[in-house]
Amino acid sequence: MRFRRNLVLVVVAGVVGAAGGVTATVTAVGEAGASANGGVSSASRVGWQHAIAALPAPAGGCFRASYPVLAWHAAACRAAPTVPFGPAVDALPATASRPVVHTVGDGNDYSAVVTGLISQATGAFTDVSPSITEKGRYGGRGATFPNTYSLQLNSEFFTSPACSGSSDPAQCLGWQQFIYDSAADSVFMQYWLIDYGNNCPASWNPFEGSCYVNSSATAFVGGTLTASELATTQLAGSAHLGGTDSVELSNGSQAGIVKNADTVLTLAGSWNTTEFGVFGDGGGTEAKFGKKTTLEETTTLVSTGHSAPSCVVEGFTGETNNLKLTSTPALGTVLSPTIGSAQTDAKAQPATCATAAG
Repeated sequence: MRFRRNLVLVVVAGVVGAAGGVTATVTAVGEAGASANGGVSSASRVGWQHAIAALPAPAGGCFRASYPVLAWHAAACRAAPTVPFGPAVDALPATASRPVVHTVGDGNDYSAVVTGLISQATGAFTDVSPSITEKGRYGGRGATFPNTYSLQLNSEFFTSPACSGSSDPAQCLGWQQFIYDSAADSVFMQYWLIDYGNNCPASWNPFEGSCYVNSSATAFVGGTLTASELATTQLAGSAHLGGTDSVELSNGSQAGIVKNADTVLTLAGSWNTTEFGVFGDGGGTEAKFGKKTTLEETTTLVSTGHSAPSCVVEGFTGETNNLKLTSTPALGTVLSPTIGSAQTDAKAQPATCATAAG
């Protein structure tokens, strides 16, 4: 584990927590340990964020953690919102009244592809404009409101055993999303059977010839993460064959995780491509950022291979934002296979994507 220079991190072990995890406290000591006003430094919170991400949570359900304690505690699960965060549709030919759209989403994005299989992916923002603002509509309906968006970490479309009951199994594809829904303040997984047919499995919701269902959800902040808070937020998804899948959202203050059986779609046996980004809040909507917005995104991967991932110009979600892909600064030193990309509302340079093996 790597922490910022000049930070001495002391982890004081404690008793086994109620949820089965070891309770510990992160204490920052020395030059980086406190800010000028006597508060906790950002470096120590980053250290806690990395440490809690590496701490396994119990096998199933919903769990929470709060700085500075390194322990997962059982949290109340609740129903995830029944809003479809649907797949991208095939692009229609451009016309004079419908020009080619180059903004991010609905298939236009950079995704990371590995040789082998992914067991974990983590999306984060390495640069967020200080004055960033955003507005959006929730679920494709009604007026726009500030800080109404989704964070999504999406798999590719893949062949799933869950398609066996489809009217045409050869045409059916599985798709799994790891989501933070800002309007509902909910962290959860959404599962899809694309082109399954009209008779969806029990408890699944029909959507334009496809079917979707949610895992349980957990609240994150009891409110809404603002667009400016994206700078310290990361979203992670994991999948383990024969075990559990999880979605985890964290910042320097708290973390929430939801775990569910991998057998819903058996993602772990097929996952080799990942899309990460900030998009509209369901229903095919757009996240509209204010002027002079730049976002730099990274997707860090744990997979059966150790080489750098490849970039592919392909996305999977039907939601969008109003930014354009642009040139990407070099990634610099990273600890794991990673891709990076950048988006802007300004005049975009030719789009690029950076990769590194870690």
